[in-house]
Amino acid sequence: MVILGTMAENYLRQFASKEEVDKTFGLYDKHGEFFIGDSPVKIEGDDIIVKDKQYQGTPGLWELLIMKEPDKSIYNREDFRNYAEILCHTNATKHNHNPKSNKPKFSKSQKYKEIIRPICNMVHSGVRPSIGQGVGTTVIPSNPDALIDRLDLLMASNVAGNTGVRNELINICDELLRQNVITKDLYKKN
Repeated sequence: MVILGTMAENYLRQFASKEEVDKTFGLYDKHGEFFIGDSPVKIEGDDIIVKDKQYQGTPGLWELLIMKEPDKSIYNREDFRNYAEILCHTNATKHNHNPKSNKPKFSKSQKYKEIIRPICNMVHSGVRPSIGQGVGTTVIPSNPDALIDRLDLLMASNVAGNTGVRNELINICDELLRQNVITKDLYKKN
């Protein structure tokens, strides 16, 4: 018997009503079980268990897992990181949830543009999201396309509340300016 927490119950009610829920990059129902990507999801209280890892069921993580247009004021950087990790480990960002696919799953939604695409760029460039913070030197690629992809990811992360990416954003913009990919005017705007 599963006993749901208040938060899980509220979000799962919205899921059941099918209004404003994201079944492309969020939870979906398959034969009476919850799934994300290629993996079953268990719910204990408000917490979410995916591939034997338990994630604290915060309002922000639930917002990202369920809603088609997550409220930015509800989720924080840790929620974003946990969501990215879940998407990555369940192949939810890959076409048909195929772990060998290099083709990302696509959507025209606002959530895709602001949240999922940066995660897809990170996953498909070989970066695996993980929880924890490191201190040290930031190594950035020299390839302008890779720099722009990384810039997109960091900008989305910054919008999601991660203020710890500022130095890397500046380093990438400096390198794009040095390579004449962007102008000084554009550099100053960002």
